[in-house]
Amino acid sequence: MHTDLGTRRRVLIVMYQRYLGADRNWNLAQREMRTWFPTEDGPNPLRMGNPGSPIRRLYEQREQAMFQSKAAHVKLYKAWQHLDKKCPGPNTPPFPSLTYTGTIVRVG
Repeated sequence: MHTDLGTRRRVLIVMYQRYLGADRNWNLAQREMRTWFPTEDGPNPLRMGNPGSPIRRLYEQREQAMFQSKAAHVKLYKAWQHLDKKCPGPNTPPFPSLTYTGTIVRVG
């Protein structure tokens, strides 16, 4: 693998791992919040918390990690395309796209 692609791939892996950690923390915080404040099923924007609240900070950390992961993926793909233009041939992208589909964890 070309060194630039290898570096970008490692960055993408680190960013994706950060996203997974932030997503896990946010889901755990939501689960804990639901034990304190049980509500009906369905999304509720009031569960987000006030600006600066712990749950809001976790959500913002998760969102930032998701954006960084997406940016790293775009940079890797562009580097792969650039290399493919330099050396045309039967190349394939370094690995498939990473897509978070998200799971809603419901307690009780």
